[in-house]
This record gives sequence, C-alpha cells and structure tokens, in this order.
Amino acid sequence: MQDLIIFYSPPGVGPYWDWRVAADLFCGGIGVGAFLFAVLADWRYGAPRERVCQTAAWIAPFFVVAGMLFLLSEMGHPERIFYTLVSFRLTSPLWWGGVFQGLLIAGASLYALLWLEPSARVQARRRLGALLLPVAIVVGAYHGFLLAFVRARPLWNTGPALTTAVLGFLTTGLAAVLLVHLARARWTGRIENEPGMRTFFDDMREVRVILGFTLILQMFTVFVWWVSLSFGREPAQAAIEVALQGANGWYAASALGVGVIAPLVLGGAVVAGESRVSTRLEIHAVWISSVLILIGGFVMRLAVTAAGQLS
Repeated sequence: MQDLIIFYSPPGVGPYWDWRVAADLFCGGIGVGAFLFAVLADWRYGAPRERVCQTAAWIAPFFVVAGMLFLLSEMGHPERIFYTLVSFRLTSPLWWGGVFQGLLIAGASLYALLWLEPSARVQARRRLGALLLPVAIVVGAYHGFLLAFVRARPLWNTGPALTTAVLGFLTTGLAAVLLVHLARARWTGRIENEPGMRTFFDDMREVRVILGFTLILQMFTVFVWWVSLSFGREPAQAAIEVALQGANGWYAASALGVGVIAPLVLGGAVVAGESRVSTRLEIHAVWISSVLILIGGFVMRLAVTAAGQLS
C-alpha cells in the first residue's frame, strides 16, 4: 500500500478503493483480452476473418484508456502519478501497471491504425503485434496482481484470486469482441447474410470452445478460492465469512450465475443442438451470452473490490 500513497490520498473516511477501481480492472481486462484476440486471431485466421480482428484491434486501446481514466478519477491527487512512474519500483504492481499500460495504450493505438486498411502493411502490423504481446500479458497480470499484492487483505492475497482475475480478462475480452463485432455487422447490414454469418460462426468455433473452457476453469477457480479461505487460517476464514454476508455475498453469487453459469448453459444448449439451431437463433445466443458475461464480470470485480476492504 505504501506505493499507492505517492499519489493516492482518498478524501474522507471509508474504503480506499470504490467502484472506479473495479471499473479500471474491468475495462483494462477487456482491452487486454481484445488485443490478445486481435493479434492471435490475425495469425490464426488471416484475411478471411480480418473484420473481427479489426474490431478487436479498434476496441482494445479504447478500453485500456477508459480503465486508466476510471482509476485516475478515483485518486485524490491523480496529477502525482508522474512521481510514481519515475520512482522505479520493480516490486510495485502499480508501477508496472502505470508504465506498461502507457506502453500498451501507445502501441495498441498504432496497431489499431494499421488496421484501417487490413490488406495493407500486414507484415508491419504482425511484427508490432508480436512486440506488444508480452506488454499486454504484463498489463493483464497487473490487473490481477493489483489486489493480490495487498497482504493486509486475506480475501485478495491468494493465488486463486489472481487466477480468477486473469481468467476474467480473457472471458470479458472475448465477449466484448463478439458483442461489438455483431453490433458492427448489424450496422453494416452483413448480419442479414445468413450464409456469411454461418461461416463466421463455424470459423469461430475454436474461439467459442476456448471461451467455454475458460468459463469452466473460472468457476472451478472461484470454488478453490472459497475452499482455500474457508479452511485456511483464522484471518482468511474471517475474511470470507464477512465477505459473503449481506449484499456482497448476493452480488458474488449473482455474478457467478449471470456471468458464468448462464452463458455456459446457453452455449452448451446451442452446441448440443447445433444441427437444428438456425443461424438467427445462434446470433441471439451469442448476443445474450456476451452481455451476460460482461455484466457478471463487472459485478464480480465490484463485489471482490468491496468485500476485500471489509473489516
């Protein structure tokens, strides 16, 4: 926490971190997930799926910037962030986050510009994507480490808490890309081309399998998180007991139900009846699943951020 005090001086009495920190974790995670999708899908699919890669590349810097603005708006003295960035502290996740988020914002913005004409500068775009890939991974890890490094908070200071946060940026990033891309297809009228959309969903089957597997792994990680706290030392047991009381417990359960279980059930039903499901129905299923994942992802981050600061 000492690294935060350099430029963070919260007014009044109460929790240090409010909903804007949760919004930073949420938006930053989406941005990282979208950027990883853009780079990896471009390598995997190439020209046939350049539109969805373009969508991911365009939204990535927007969400990373939005997350950083939420964080800065929550700080008592955001202008002092300069001192944190120049106070070279390798052990501070906030220092890593500030430096590497700045690099990712600049690099991802240039990467997005290279997507204005997808067929041009392909090699330059892919080289830049390869250079920024480790930067994006560091920023994604930072969004998990930011809470996990606070040793005074047993709810956050666990391995499963970090793993859940990292998995969260993968699920919300993929969901945001699919949602925005379908909105873009509707805006341009391409969504009415059922054969084209059918081909798109067939090509995206790997992505949807990865998304489903990640949701299952996230649910399992949350269970391990609960077990490690419930059967851990006395401070950990007290932390999980307080965290699940009242509204926070309801928020956490709702986030799992809405953001993990419901999309898994809906996606599983579509996959099971794929031969009988129309393209139109599959489009609606992806819409709904993506929205649910994003709502659940934000509520989970909000619940964890608030509950970890309870005494």
